[in-house]
This record gives sequence, structure tokens and C-alpha cells, in this order.
Amino acid sequence: MIDYDHTETLLEDIFEVKTTPLLPIYVIDFKVAAHFINGFYEIAEDVAQGDKELLKNIIKAMWAYRLNRGPDMLDPFDFVAVIADDYKGPVGDDASVNGKGYWRHIEAHKLKMQEYKAGRAPKKDNFIFVQDVGYEYIDSKNSSFHYFSKEYFEADDIAGKIARMKRNSSKRSKLGKRQVLLGTLDGDWQGIVSNKEEILWCNTGPWLPRMRGDAEVVDYYLRKEGLKIKEAKECYTVKVEVGDIGDGLLPGSPLRFFDLYDEDDTWYFSEKDTSYLSKVLKSNDRSNRPDHFESAKSSFYLKGCTSLNSLRLTNTTRSFSFKKPRGSARKSQTLSSRVGIKSFVWRLLRLILRSAKTLLSGTKTLSKRLSTRSRISKTARKTSFVRKP
Repeated sequence: MIDYDHTETLLEDIFEVKTTPLLPIYVIDFKVAAHFINGFYEIAEDVAQGDKELLKNIIKAMWAYRLNRGPDMLDPFDFVAVIADDYKGPVGDDASVNGKGYWRHIEAHKLKMQEYKAGRAPKKDNFIFVQDVGYEYIDSKNSSFHYFSKEYFEADDIAGKIARMKRNSSKRSKLGKRQVLLGTLDGDWQGIVSNKEEILWCNTGPWLPRMRGDAEVVDYYLRKEGLKIKEAKECYTVKVEVGDIGDGLLPGSPLRFFDLYDEDDTWYFSEKDTSYLSKVLKSNDRSNRPDHFESAKSSFYLKGCTSLNSLRLTNTTRSFSFKKPRGSARKSQTLSSRVGIKSFVWRLLRLILRSAKTLLSGTKTLSKRLSTRSRISKTARKTSFVRKP
């Protein structure tokens, strides 16, 4: 990687994507992507005006845009994607309020700890709908995305596994030669970044810096958490001391509940899991579909809403006031960050809402290129993966 001063420069502004000889691996946190899209559900529902099929197509177009765009703090590029998803299993009513959970629920119950992720509200129907549309898109015959889930495991565990495989790979191997980008909002994934191994955290939210390597993670924990760590993976050891309120983990909880860097001795990935992931991580077949990306954008354009002058689809640049420590002083800097789909969708939907009359007469013209009739089966969801490389 290029040498740079992280106190003066955003990594995303100078990062060079390597697409030769091998495409980057982009690990996508499915639930984070679903929450992002769900944030626009009510607006999409207003646009659909009660038309369930139109609502589904709008949500599907959002999924196509979100997944095929790649890290939106960078210019578009081709990549091989692994969509990592949480997968709850039966853990018993004593370990989880609804009887389902992850391996951490089971282990927390054994140690008489409070329930893992206690107090989280159940998912609403609209989120379930958004999630199901996402599964349908990923599982469609035209999708090129690799999906992976494992019963009792979270997307965090899958990201940690991929990072370990990357670290342990030979520099001359296919995996050893490629970059690994982590597409998530989950701060726990920051502990597995490595500039040396070119494993980088790509924040899907607006918070700067959006792209983070070792220095940015160490800096983040000092600025935001008031915790001093020397390298990214130490964020897990300090959490033993301070806990993690969001996951219901109190100070003093065992390291294994936080740690994504090393594999758990009891809950680990099988040879079959590793073999599947290895095939995907060696593949150089592009996952993103530029035609789907363009179709997702064009599918929003209803009759009378086609002016590119009133809606710019390219990345825009916004300025943020961003304070970073420099020695004992804190210097306020104005840094720029490219804002992708969120800015795009907000402006797009506002334009559509302003054109209500045209909308009512033109809803049936919504592009159906991404519409599929297949629905992901319960059997497919119970397997470790959906699509083979």
C-alpha cells in the first residue's frame, strides 16, 4: 500500500484498487445491507401507492444497486463478492427469549451470563420483507453473488474466517495476491484489518474515515472510545475490560465472545465450509453485474422522470468537519468523502414524489429486468451456502 499520513489524508482518497492479476474480494454484511435498504422502505411504499409488485421491484432494484455498486467510497470496479449472513439455530428458551440464537447464546447460558444480545427488539415485518427480496435477488439465476451462512454463526464469524484464510495464505497464492475489502457498518470487523495483508474495513455508513486500515482503527478507538491499542486486533482484548453493551456483553466477559481474529476452539468451520470458501476466494469470475447496476438505476426512471440534469447519478462530494488527534493537539480538518447510494436514493425518490401525477400514470413502466419469480426455499436457507462458485 501507498505510504500516507492518516492524520492528513483519508485512505479512500488515495487507495488504489488492484484488479490485476486478480479481482479484489468484497465481503458484504447481508444484515447491514438489509437495514440500510429498509431505511428507505416507507419512502418506497409511498412511491408504490399500494402496488405490492411495484414495491417489490423498487426494493429489488435497491438491492441490485447496493450489491453491484461495491464500496461506494471508491470509484466502481469489478470484484468477487462473498455475502456473509447471520444464521440462528435452536438454542432453547433459557438461552434466548425466542428459543433461537447463535453459539454465543449457548456459551453465555452455560456460564450463567446474561442473554447474548439481550433486549434487542424483534425484526418488523417490513424488514423481513426487505430481507426476503434480497434473498430472492441473490438466489436468482441471473445473480453472480456467492452467499454463505452457517447455523449458529454470525456474519462476523465468516468475515473473521476469510481474514484468517487470507493471513495464512502464501503470498504467491491467488488469495495471497488479492485485496480483501470488508463491507459493513459493524465496528467489530475492524479488529481483523491489516495493511500488510491488504484487509481493509469499508464503512457502509457516512462516518469518516470510511475506509480504515491499522492506523485508522487504532485512531478510532483512541478518539471515540478513549482506549489505547497498538494494533487493530487489540480492540478485542480491551473489550474484555469494557464490555460491549450492544451485544449484551458485560465487562469481564471471556475474550472468545469478542474475538474474530482467532478461531474458537469449540465453534469452528468444517473442512467442507473451508473448501467452499477457498473455491470462492480463488475464483476470478466477477460477481458484480454492471448491467444489473445500470438497470437498477434506470428502473427508477418512470415516465417523465428521465432528466439527468435534475438528478446526477455520479458520486457527489460532500465536506465534513473531521477532528483528528495530532500529538497532544486536535486539529480540525475539512475532509471530503464520496457519498454513494444513500445520496442517490434520497434525491431520486424526492424527484419521483414531486412527480406524483406522472407516477400514477407511469408506474407500470417500471423496468422488470431484475424481476424474478423464484423464492428462496427453506431448504436452501438451511444449507451453509446458496450459490456455488
